[in-house]
Amino acid sequence: MPVLSILACRMLEDELASLLFADREVRELLLVDGKDSLSLSAKLKAKNRPHLLLSLEEIAQHLRVRGLKAGKAGISAPGAGRRTEELIVVVRPLALGLHSDLDRLRTAAYDGIQSLCPFSDRILIFYGKCGGVLANLERDLPGLPCPISFLADESGARIEDCIALALGGNECYDRALAEHQDAALFMTPMWASNWRAMGQEDAAAGKGRDLSATIRASGMKKVVRIDTGLRFEPGFEEKVDGFAKDFGLQRIDMPGGTALAKGCYEIAKASLTAARPENVRPETRRNGLFECLQEILRVVRRMT
Repeated sequence: MPVLSILACRMLEDELASLLFADREVRELLLVDGKDSLSLSAKLKAKNRPHLLLSLEEIAQHLRVRGLKAGKAGISAPGAGRRTEELIVVVRPLALGLHSDLDRLRTAAYDGIQSLCPFSDRILIFYGKCGGVLANLERDLPGLPCPISFLADESGARIEDCIALALGGNECYDRALAEHQDAALFMTPMWASNWRAMGQEDAAAGKGRDLSATIRASGMKKVVRIDTGLRFEPGFEEKVDGFAKDFGLQRIDMPGGTALAKGCYEIAKASLTAARPENVRPETRRNGLFECLQEILRVVRRMT
């Protein structure tokens, strides 16, 4: 049975839960046990989606036993190019707070990939490039024993981040940024529920500048609510309204979706060939917004 592993951003937890709940081709769903898997596990349980929470060592042993029962000498060689029949999916979510420290995010992602490689036929990186910090995975990790797939648009361009994914691609994101240049944040349901936790997770002692003052100083006047159609997180509209009220922002609504995430997932399942090529696109404005977000998260950390 082929093994597709997913290194998952928790900001994309709802999209992933929706895909895994709906996919009847998955024979077994295994989550790497730990606090960062608990929320995804709860959402899957709410949809009655069977899965197991196991340590990495337990997953490797479980897959080894599976291979022996199938008449193999062990886990198959990564990248063997088998069909997706009776697919096994392994998911390793990473911590939310990593977004406030890009060096730690890069290190955690690289370590996560290497931990999944020994038993994976392919790894889907369920992250965007995140301000460029994850843009050079293949270059920085040469000689991986299994191929990697990325979130990419129809042209093969790597997705910039979770907001670009929700809006349908980098070009859609660029248009939204051009239309709303004074937007402080673009919020999906997971963003609305976790923006504060992202800053608090690794908070240092002491207090810093006021977040409201930081947003005012940036000249930002809007918060954009992106409706992806997912309802795992309760009170989405109320949470965005609360954020807007607390920080003196106007709420703007935009439609989003999950079609791009689903397409990338299906491609990763079907393909065990080389990862899709990257097509570099202009991203100055997107990176600028990402830097603004980093400053907001740093301020939240100082406040706690």
